[in-house]
Amino acid sequence: MKLRRKRSPLRISALSLVSALVAAGALTGAATSASAQTTAVRMDYTCTTSLGPSAQMTVWVVGGLPDEGAGLNTVARHEPAYIDVDLDLRELRPVLTMAGGVRLDTDSTATLDAHITGPDGTRTTQASFTVAPTWLTTTQGTAVRAAGSFPTQYLTTPGYYDLHVDDLTLTLRPERADGTPLGTVTASCSHDPAQNDLLGTVWSQSAIFERPPRPSGLRVVSTTPTSVTLAWEASSWWNPTQGYEVYLDGGHTGLVTEKQVTLTGLAPDRQHRAKVVTTDVQGIRSTMSQGLIFTIPPA
Repeated sequence: MKLRRKRSPLRISALSLVSALVAAGALTGAATSASAQTTAVRMDYTCTTSLGPSAQMTVWVVGGLPDEGAGLNTVARHEPAYIDVDLDLRELRPVLTMAGGVRLDTDSTATLDAHITGPDGTRTTQASFTVAPTWLTTTQGTAVRAAGSFPTQYLTTPGYYDLHVDDLTLTLRPERADGTPLGTVTASCSHDPAQNDLLGTVWSQSAIFERPPRPSGLRVVSTTPTSVTLAWEASSWWNPTQGYEVYLDGGHTGLVTEKQVTLTGLAPDRQHRAKVVTTDVQGIRSTMSQGLIFTIPPA
């Protein structure tokens, strides 16, 4: 990596409330995103539910902070910052037992309030989540996960930006095994303001990184119970493009030469996050595309 000193920027080349129907419990863990530093913070929430009783939840909020500058948790100030975030719910304690269990899927959602403090002041933001398909047939050892992201952040003033977690809301739509809806359960959750709420810190660097533009417009073209076809857009730069590296749930699936890929051998009824990187003939890689969360249909 070569540095050229300039007065202007440095240029560098190269759910519980499933629970309200079934439980109230603890959140933990989450998948790591490619090209991201995983950080986590434990939050203890008190939730008011639409069913009447309040519930206590211990929530692990897991973030994938960008590594797109020089070092961990860095971005170039002129480039957008994409921050993934996941929730994971475990150790459910029964509130109501249903014969045959209940199912949650992407109809169930969550939102997480947050604020970012940095050299340009404090801004508020909100992450949106979709719940991964989950069957709750037992209240022991069941994990309910939700995947999401914050809106694109522009950290244009160089310096350090702290990401703090705030309140959480849940909208859960459980159904019976035969698909019969069981109504909507909502929960508004707040945490002790004295509790540590720092998810992580991103360093915005005054630098220009010479690399291919990142792919954009990542989208699902089609799915089957065992495969997905993804497509995206990409811009050229002065070096010819060698191909595109595709990542699924943080794992590298290979290099393709077209702006489309079909990934096979997937398990039905699963949630995934995909990203794409452009690579030129000299091996210079773009930053990661914005993540795309999608769900494979049931068999």
